[in-house]
This record gives sequence, structure tokens and C-alpha cells, in this order.
Amino acid sequence: MCVIAAKPRGVKMPTENEIRSMWARNPDGAGIMYARKGFVHIDKGFMTLDDFLAHVDKLSRKLNLTQTSVVMHFRITTHGGTCPANCHPFPISEDIKALQALHKTAPIGVAHNGIIPNKPRPGISDTMEYIATQLAPLYAMNPKFTTNPHALDLIRNAIHSKMAILDGDGRITLIGDFTNRLGILYSNTHHEQKFFTYAVPTYAHTQTHVSAKKPTRVKKKAKGKKIPLMAAELLEDGTFAHYESSGEYTDELSNLFLDEDGRVYEYAPEDGMCYPEPMIHLYRYTGSKAQFERDDADMERVAYTYADMHTRVAR
Repeated sequence: MCVIAAKPRGVKMPTENEIRSMWARNPDGAGIMYARKGFVHIDKGFMTLDDFLAHVDKLSRKLNLTQTSVVMHFRITTHGGTCPANCHPFPISEDIKALQALHKTAPIGVAHNGIIPNKPRPGISDTMEYIATQLAPLYAMNPKFTTNPHALDLIRNAIHSKMAILDGDGRITLIGDFTNRLGILYSNTHHEQKFFTYAVPTYAHTQTHVSAKKPTRVKKKAKGKKIPLMAAELLEDGTFAHYESSGEYTDELSNLFLDEDGRVYEYAPEDGMCYPEPMIHLYRYTGSKAQFERDDADMERVAYTYADMHTRVAR
């Protein structure tokens, strides 16, 4: 999943290590926007971490970044391909060339995290399509739409994901839930390393699994069995996962697999096994369930299947 880091005026910038962590989880390009003298300045299309860090260092020598409102975005590709032009942030404009520009000054800019349920035209992303066809007309109708709670509700209900909108005065408007870390607002914290463990019926814990996403169980040594599973990363562009327990939608599909009945498994690298995940569902960008393709499936080792899990719970 992409990540947005929104830093209001008066808050220190993320450290270099934090930027490196965000890039490591979201390596398909980065961008930054900041407010200065009544305008938003957008610089994006950094396809290497070194280039992005060098640009942030250059800005820090030109501006007092602590006293500047800044929004950074690190991308994982969903629609439109991996290229500089499809990186965030974007100006709010119906002009596709303006959206693709690597350096742009505009009255207002936006960065997006998640997948918008639309079908973008060829070559552009779901975010660009939404900006051009929905946000641009809204901004043209009311340039102060970010101060209108009803307008924000319309955006929230349409995108089912997260946005950070920055205006030339340095005001940051957030759509969706963000996590505050020392004053910086993050659209997610998947780049942070956390330690989790939790119980599953009849399986013993032997160690703690390091996860950057959510609690993942670790089982005692088991031989398992092999069944055909399709890696979720082989599904068509725009596929996303819905975590029923948290309500989260994400395009981060690594370590997720699909069986022939459309049910989801997660791979645990500690023991090389896949485990059923009944609270995760995979969907296409249209909203229909993702489809298993036998030609793309491999025989993967699983600790237990859905049928095994229900039998054990019943006991």
C-alpha cells in the first residue's frame, strides 16, 4: 500500500531512516509538495531513494522545512504503470498534462493512498482519473471546498480510501483516518516494524513473528499439505484486499494467495507455510471478487485448509 506523510507547519520533518522505511515498503516512486507564498509547489517522479533524499536535502537548505507544511507520498503501482508521471502528489486539475508534470506550482495539491473504484483511461492512474473528472469540477465550483464538511463527505464516500489535500496557505485537509506520530500524520504505518503474536485454536506458539502489517500467527513445526494456490500479486492490476476485521482496503498483496474457491491464505516466511485468512477478501477494481486462475497457480504448502480449520474449531 502507498503511504502519505503529512507534516503541518511547526512540526519537524521525518528522519532519513523514516523516509528510508517508507520507501522500502513503497518503492515505485515518490513525490513531495509544500506550501510557499500562497502556492503549492509539487516535485515528483523520484524513482530512486537517493534522488528523493537529495531533493529533500536541497529543499532543507533553501527553506525552513520545520516551518513549512509538507506532504510526501511513496507509491506502490496499481493503475497506469510505474513511471515518474504517475507519481503523487498532483495539482487539482482536469488537464492530464498538468497532472503528469514532474514540477508544478498550483493553488492546491493532493496525494492519495488506496484504490478508487473507477476505471481510469489508458495510461493514467485511478487517482488521476478521479482528480480530472471529480475533484477538478468540485474545485472549479468552490475553490474553498476543503472547508465545507459536506464536500468532504462526498469525497470520502466516493473514494473509500485516504487523501491529503494541501492549499497555498499551508492548510492540510485529510480524508480518512491518519495516524499521528510526533505531529506527522501517516495514512498508514506499514513501514513500521511491530512485534505481534496471538492464539489460534489447537496450534501452539513457538516464537514471535515480525510483521509490518498486522498480527500473524506462528505455529509449531508442521509438515502441512500442498494445494494449488495463486499468488495475489499475479491478479490483474487494480486488485485490492479488504481486511474485514479493521475495515481497511489496501493494494499491498504480497504474501497473499487465493485458492480455487476464492478464499485467501497468507504466507508465513518463518515456517514456509500458508495459513487461511477468513477475514481477508480479494476484489477486482470493479468490486467483484478476484478470480483464481489455475494456469497461474502453484502447489503451495499449507498448515491447514479452511475445512481443517473449521473442523479443529468445532472440536
